[in-house]
Amino acid sequence: MSESALPGEKLYAVWKVKNEMTGLPLILIFLILFGHPVLVQGADKNKISWEKVAEVFQGGLVQVKVSGPDLAEVEGRMGSERIYFYSYGPHAFRAIVGADVEAKPGVAKLFLRLTGRDGVQHKRELSLRIKSKAFRQESFNVPPGFDQMTAETLEEIRREQTAFARAFAASVPERLWEAPFVRPVPQEASASSFGFRRIINGTPRAPHSGTDLSAPTGTEVVAANHGRVVLVGNFFFAGGSVVIDHGGGLFTMYFHLSEFKVEEGALVKSGELIALSGSSGRVTGPHLHWGARLANARIDPLELLTRISVNSENAGGSKSVVKQMEK
Repeated sequence: MSESALPGEKLYAVWKVKNEMTGLPLILIFLILFGHPVLVQGADKNKISWEKVAEVFQGGLVQVKVSGPDLAEVEGRMGSERIYFYSYGPHAFRAIVGADVEAKPGVAKLFLRLTGRDGVQHKRELSLRIKSKAFRQESFNVPPGFDQMTAETLEEIRREQTAFARAFAASVPERLWEAPFVRPVPQEASASSFGFRRIINGTPRAPHSGTDLSAPTGTEVVAANHGRVVLVGNFFFAGGSVVIDHGGGLFTMYFHLSEFKVEEGALVKSGELIALSGSSGRVTGPHLHWGARLANARIDPLELLTRISVNSENAGGSKSVVKQMEK
């Protein structure tokens, strides 16, 4: 409104603004990006505004936090995948979102549905800017038997694919995990690790979707967090394998094992022994392949160690699940 407006016009403009603001929900939205909070707030009690763009690298994690005095529930969806939000305090919710190692750089949309205490729903949209990451490349050879697939081998591979697809489709919505995550073996990552672009026998292959930890045969492997064991078996590529569902679409995988210490369906606690490391499957030496998958995005499992802290991620509601597991 210009300074030259007539007094009556000024009064009408003020009245119009006040009425347009009536009925808007009292919700404050915060976005936490890699542990650094970005305030998303209204200019006053009734107006909603928010930072619309977050950034995450391929294979990385970003944390989203939503809170407000009238907020009762938050649901999220990105593409065809549901993004689970969990309560961590009165009218406050948090979710972690992953970008697949081969996610196309650009902008992905995260759609939010906010439900107030009065049952009224509001839809919001956040843009997730996926940034390209420069992964290392490695080249190596394997025996011809590993690279040339017989009919029997192809059948084994199909069985492996079916078993893992079934396991990843069975995540429970409840959050089972509790910060912090722990390293499954004490050893550090080897030269062959997450995101490396592999050239096997001269042929480019898909990027490595896990982190290889240099564990000698027989090293004790522990669960990275609380969860339910959804797959135990031996496979052509992964060898001896254990998959743990931590709830809300988050899984961790442990491959090339020599011995199992758990069975399918078992509830395990963080740090509990689940297997011994080995060199089974399609490998050239003993180590532990540690993988993570979040809402079907293949993410670097080390992100679970570095991006999720006790202070920022412990939430009311997860503790009751842990207590049930301990009984």
